[in-house]
Amino acid sequence: MEYQPGVCNIGPTQQRRRLLLGVGSLALAAAFVAAVVSLAWPQWSLILTVFPLYGAAMGGLQYRERFCIGFAGMGVFDVGGGTSEIQNEAALAADRKKAVKLNAKAMAIGAAGTVAVYAGVAFLL
Repeated sequence: MEYQPGVCNIGPTQQRRRLLLGVGSLALAAAFVAAVVSLAWPQWSLILTVFPLYGAAMGGLQYRERFCIGFAGMGVFDVGGGTSEIQNEAALAADRKKAVKLNAKAMAIGAAGTVAVYAGVAFLL
């Protein structure tokens, strides 16, 4: 695997970490929804699912895209040979542009998921 500015900045090991982040965050969101329902917490508290759902979306997107937004912000990449610093300004700019796009997608997915959870629980209760 090779580093490609604005396309790919993580290899298989880092991808697995992002996948675990996504799965763990999704499990946390499910546990929180179960707690809200079973403990009869106020329904408005379901709005807080936006945080773990954002994390789940972020992990899934980073896994699928082979791209870490944190690495882009720090100006590094790791495609399997260890973390290396990005020296080229154009490559750094391309990575940061992709990071902004991925972050916006994750926020939109997290918000949409929160609306779906809120509506689904409201319908069921």
